Amino acid sequence: MSLSLKFYIAIITIISGALICALLFFHEPIDPWWMILVWGISGWVADAYPIEVRKVNGNKWVIGLGMTFNLSAAVLFSPISAMIISMIAGLPAFHRLAWYKIVFNVAQISIATFLAAFTYRLFPVNLEIVRIFAIAAAIGVYALINNSFVAGAVSMAAKKRFGGILRDVLVDFFGISIFISLAIAYLAIYIYPYVGFYVIFVILGPLLAIRFVIDLYRKFLNTKLEAMYALMKALEEKDPYTAGHGERVSLYCEVMAEKMGIYGKQLDDLKIAAQLHDIGKIGVRDIVLNKAAKLTDVEYDEIKKHPVDGARIISEIPSLNRIVPWVRYHHERWNGTGYPDGKKGEDIPLEARIIGICDVYDALTTKRSYRDEYTHEEAIKIIVAGSGKDFDPELVSILVESQDRFNEIRIAKAPSYMGER
Repeated sequence: MSLSLKFYIAIITIISGALICALLFFHEPIDPWWMILVWGISGWVADAYPIEVRKVNGNKWVIGLGMTFNLSAAVLFSPISAMIISMIAGLPAFHRLAWYKIVFNVAQISIATFLAAFTYRLFPVNLEIVRIFAIAAAIGVYALINNSFVAGAVSMAAKKRFGGILRDVLVDFFGISIFISLAIAYLAIYIYPYVGFYVIFVILGPLLAIRFVIDLYRKFLNTKLEAMYALMKALEEKDPYTAGHGERVSLYCEVMAEKMGIYGKQLDDLKIAAQLHDIGKIGVRDIVLNKAAKLTDVEYDEIKKHPVDGARIISEIPSLNRIVPWVRYHHERWNGTGYPDGKKGEDIPLEARIIGICDVYDALTTKRSYRDEYTHEEAIKIIVAGSGKDFDPELVSILVESQDRFNEIRIAKAPSYMGER
């Protein structure tokens, strides 16, 4: 852990502790401890089954449903009680975490909960419509503070840009959780005066049910995606010369994307598209794919269908609709001489251009049945020669700047050719 990250965690912990001390100093009332414990443990149970939204630098980024309890506590109880409840809910559940991660998580959630409570109390909530707006504002503040703190820690740990990480995770947060949290938190706040702490049983059941439905849907989508990866791997393994092609192209794309400031979901989707860009070749006959001699016009036309077929296959997964044009157009060329649609220049999606140039680099630097591989230096020269004709000149410049990383990946992930050592 870097010194800056240690300092960052220490500052957030100090702020949380200072807020609690200040509230105690000013004799902020504390609700009954049994209520705080029951509410906090219920939030902990809800947080024990989080929703995974993405992976950043290999680490899972999750949204805990315990925030509904934190938000409702921010409205129903005193600010200090709400902070204590959020601290209990923020404790780790069934997995072990390093002590500094626990401290950071508890501290940042308590600050977010306090600010949500403070925001709610800024509004005159005697009118129902104002109360609804106040709850929505509190959720917005909670989301911004909570995710900003975590995005800051991730950006320092992963050495990636804060803005890109925060933007994408906030999109995930509001896309998945805001309507669930707003509806259920408001339900809890509305019926609490009538049923008291029994409201916990009213909201915990729906929360967990919603979580499991979302999880089942994600697993369903992941199963289809994993099936495509398996299909792609089987396709590559049929030809020892192209084994690992999708993985290498994905790694090359990641290098270029990070140079260009592409992070978060856009980067995740780009890597998926790069992995699957040749999946349409599953419909191409083996005799054509592995032919050592020059292809006939008919055979070449068969090969040229694979971007369209690949796009059609990927379109079967609704969550991957964004990458469909990236796969379809990865063989288009800057001057319009590519296929399948003859697009040119910036009419070709940026992501398709990135995949296209990385695809060519990998194709040049790996052996084929009809030729030996080019050296790294030769491949760079060929790509530079194609700048402004085959490739986006800006992307060529970025590839040249990143060529050392490309070469490292090429060496580390080189295929083992049949019969060679």
